[in-house]
Amino acid sequence: MKKNTFIIILSLVFANVSHANPTSQQTDSDTFYDLFAGTIIEKDRQLYLHACKSVDAHFKLSFNHTKDEQHIREVMKKHPKFWLNLSANAEMVEGEYVMTVDAIGDEHLNQNCHLTDLLDEL
Repeated sequence: MKKNTFIIILSLVFANVSHANPTSQQTDSDTFYDLFAGTIIEKDRQLYLHACKSVDAHFKLSFNHTKDEQHIREVMKKHPKFWLNLSANAEMVEGEYVMTVDAIGDEHLNQNCHLTDLLDEL
């Protein structure tokens, strides 16, 4: 009986693992990219991601592809309010959050993802 129960549990575990849909990706260079949601702010010509889930976390952005930075700057000109998902690698460098962007995911134009701003609108 214990052997049958163990086999059933293992088959359920492996079934779930084999059908998992990861939201992050790893490239050949062992750089780990995850999804980060937030709004974009600019300070002294430098772009930062203000994470949706944080009140004060700002990630300094660098880009693997210059077209992504150019696209974000164009969106900022046309839509003062938006948020997006970035596929990026985040790390702490000399006490500062730094994020290397590999791709732009979903864009949510004329929307905000910060709870404090949403409450202010009510």
